[in-house]
Amino acid sequence: MSQDYTDPYSLKRTVLVAVVNNQADLRRAAAEGWYRIPQRRAPRRVGADYLAFYQTGAFGSEAEARTVSYYAAVRRYQLLSRAELLPDEADHARAEAYYFRIEIGPLMRLARPVPATTFRRLTFIHTTLERLLNAKDVTELKLEGEPFQTLWSALRASRLRPLPNRLAGEWPVDIALRVRNGYLGIRLDEASDMREAHGPADRWTILRIPESQIAADLESCLRAVGAALVDLGGSLDAKAGREIVL
Repeated sequence: MSQDYTDPYSLKRTVLVAVVNNQADLRRAAAEGWYRIPQRRAPRRVGADYLAFYQTGAFGSEAEARTVSYYAAVRRYQLLSRAELLPDEADHARAEAYYFRIEIGPLMRLARPVPATTFRRLTFIHTTLERLLNAKDVTELKLEGEPFQTLWSALRASRLRPLPNRLAGEWPVDIALRVRNGYLGIRLDEASDMREAHGPADRWTILRIPESQIAADLESCLRAVGAALVDLGGSLDAKAGREIVL
């Protein structure tokens, strides 16, 4: 993934800020190139172009405690049991629990780490690369009127049942809707070249909606979802996925 931060599309790339409360998980991310998020505790939107790490007070007196200091490009996702992720701990009480295994590139250190000066209890934060690179405090990372939540709520208000974090191939769709024999997956992509390598899997039809369009014209986005559902006729050919670009 390009690191050309002068490209406005690069700055709009999505970032998921995850909480790290122990050295082992951060060291594994750095040395082995993956991080895990429990499926049952995952945010409603786990997919992102970058993963950033908020190091809690468990890092003690280290300068990086209570800051976001590192981030990495996301390469792919898998859903695995804890026993598959950590075979040396196969007798763990949560060995059968499922986790998202997020494969990442090399850790990069922020030129200006983002501290939590007043807000200490964090869960997950969805933000943009531009905000991550420029924020002076974690409170500046949170997006107001997040497009994902706006569309999610609108679909619920339309009596649809959106599903979070379904994997279509090696990447999660942001929102999934069930159809006969498969799913309609919605990806909120701003740049037309985003995630080209992560095409639709079998039993999936992918609808790409720019986040900016949700804010500008939510009604047209809902119409596009409705049209896609009508086009599917309540069913989807299980032999091949399709992709619709809005």
